[in-house]
Amino acid sequence: MIGPWIDDLPKCKNTCVASYFSRIGAGNTNPTDDYLCFYCQTEDNFSLYGVFEPHNGLEAARFIMHAMAAEILFPPPSANTDEEIRERLRNAFISVEKAYTENYDGMIAERTSLQYQLQTLNETQVQQNQSILARLKEIDCHLSGGAAVVIALVHNNKLFVANVGDTRALLCRTDENDVLRVVQLTVDHSLNNEDELLRLSQLGLDVNKLRNAQYLGNQTGTRCLGNYLVKGLYKAFPTISAAISEPVIAAPEIHGPIVLDESCWFLVLVSAGVYKRIQEAKGSYEQTNQMLSQMIVENFRKHTDFRLVSQFVLEEIEKEFLSYCVNSYNVKPKPNTHMSLLIRNFNFLPTNEDRPPTGVTKNASVRFNPIVQSKSNTLLNEIDSEIYSSGTTNEIETNDSNIDTNQSIESSSDIDPVARQFDRNRKIRGYVDFTCYYENVAKARKNGTLPDFIK
Repeated sequence: MIGPWIDDLPKCKNTCVASYFSRIGAGNTNPTDDYLCFYCQTEDNFSLYGVFEPHNGLEAARFIMHAMAAEILFPPPSANTDEEIRERLRNAFISVEKAYTENYDGMIAERTSLQYQLQTLNETQVQQNQSILARLKEIDCHLSGGAAVVIALVHNNKLFVANVGDTRALLCRTDENDVLRVVQLTVDHSLNNEDELLRLSQLGLDVNKLRNAQYLGNQTGTRCLGNYLVKGLYKAFPTISAAISEPVIAAPEIHGPIVLDESCWFLVLVSAGVYKRIQEAKGSYEQTNQMLSQMIVENFRKHTDFRLVSQFVLEEIEKEFLSYCVNSYNVKPKPNTHMSLLIRNFNFLPTNEDRPPTGVTKNASVRFNPIVQSKSNTLLNEIDSEIYSSGTTNEIETNDSNIDTNQSIESSSDIDPVARQFDRNRKIRGYVDFTCYYENVAKARKNGTLPDFIK
């Protein structure tokens, strides 16, 4: 097992983290110092961040976390090209998966031996050898441990992101109108992902059955690190045994480079346990990223110690979720949920590499408007197509006057960061070209056919 050497790495002082174990049913929710994340900087101007969401226990997730840091940081990164950095991240996931399997080689061999012993016994003898069954159950529990992972690497003001599973990376940045946009840089590897369902169908699986079951063997994710039970032993699961190869894979999706300019305010790495709490409590799936980002900005404003922002956000999420559970009698929350939230400040707060940023925020005049207008998804896709290879963009624009409150509203609140006094007469760049309209009006006026209601 790789030791806790990662704790000795230089920490990124512009990052705050928090981890919780939600023990609903036990009557409490406790913060923990046993973070399943890292946030470090090297002398070679590399910054590395990661969040690891455990599956079936913490042992495998801890191993994966320490192995991942070792694979990316040692030997020290010397790559300068974007493709070399992407390749380093890709190889790190492959190497960690291999290291995980090698770490459990002994248990895998023991399991094979015990299975062989059971095959040589009749039914009565099997019942008399409960110790074998108990040991097999214990081994299977160990072998099913794994983690969903999201990694972010920053080098020379460029951001690279890699992930497996449904942990997320969100980049919060402003557009040319100083409106905060939330860009999801990762793809959720779940049975709600049509690309993943296509991949599974090509392996010979019935995706309609998987959609209904919402499980792939013993987990909901379609990709992860670890969990040998659902990979090397996937034939033991009836719903996926027909696959021609392992349906759950460890190959990451990698995004970047993304240039980090002054428009980039902060990066969020978050485990699924966090945003799924928001989804359940708020009853909204499409606006989860915006809601989380808004909570972060509000806590930036309320608290002077940046290091505690992640903790305050998690406390707020859990408080709302507990209230939701109390008021909804048929809700049975999953016990022992692990939640991690990492926030890397870029330009929201005054940066200081020598100490954690504290005090008044740089963008103290953030406004939250109750009425929201949203740009069309088509326009968003056009804006982002040249910047991001994939991901989800959520962009919200607010306006205090001349708003039709009967139009479609995507969210109940908005984040509109403007680092200056609000100007009601300030003009926002138009999204529709009215040139053709004005040309036709001029022609009609010249011909005397202009309708009376147009002046």
